[in-house]
Amino acid sequence: MNHAPGETTIEQHRAGLKAAIRILQAWGIEGPDQARILNIDQALVDAPETLDTTDQSQLTTISYLLNIHASLKELFQNPENHSGFMMSINQNPPYYGQRPLDFVLTGKLEAIKEVFESLELLKYGQ
Repeated sequence: MNHAPGETTIEQHRAGLKAAIRILQAWGIEGPDQARILNIDQALVDAPETLDTTDQSQLTTISYLLNIHASLKELFQNPENHSGFMMSINQNPPYYGQRPLDFVLTGKLEAIKEVFESLELLKYGQ
């Protein structure tokens, strides 16, 4: 089966979902919250290999989570800081006394995007 350039397959979507679930687990986020954040049924959190369809919002959320994880790995040498940053209260914008994890826990795409963008600014010293 041939795919158009830039087209992703369901196998790639499953791999992304599995990675996003592992990342959320590393941040201490449990199944029901994982399902809400990813906008999927709990059954898919428990068996991501059964994924048969995704919508653009789900793919975008997965992409942001993977990119947040990658940014944390670039910013912090110590793996404990990857989850530590997400779980720590941060006084800087856009958090103002909240944890980056609190933004992710809202399950709102715009809030997850804010975490990603704040890490990109931090990464590039802005």
